[in-house]
Amino acid sequence: MDFAIPLSLASLFLATLLSNVLARWREKALAFDPVTHEARELLLRERAAPVPLCPTLGPEHWARLEAVQPSWRRHGFEAARTRYVEARNAFSRSEIDGELYYPNPAVVAGAAHQVLVLTERF
Repeated sequence: MDFAIPLSLASLFLATLLSNVLARWREKALAFDPVTHEARELLLRERAAPVPLCPTLGPEHWARLEAVQPSWRRHGFEAARTRYVEARNAFSRSEIDGELYYPNPAVVAGAAHQVLVLTERF
């Protein structure tokens, strides 16, 4: 019992330290990859406040995000991409007094969040 408490505290400390080191490496990797960084910024903006005519991901963004996906996650990434594109295109059918709007902004925010989660590297 006397040994278990310090061991658990040490493992918690090491797990926190490792998590912080990996997060710092991810931030440095994003600095060298401006396309992925821009894609993440657009997705974060879309998740926070979905606006129909705001900038969205282009083909170069999708290609870069797909390239970093492991093979076991490609099918999930394609499903998330399809859901995001469908949610973004929903506003083209919804108009009030000539202005486009999202019929359900939560769907767009959820789709952006799903793609954003899949852009995280392990």
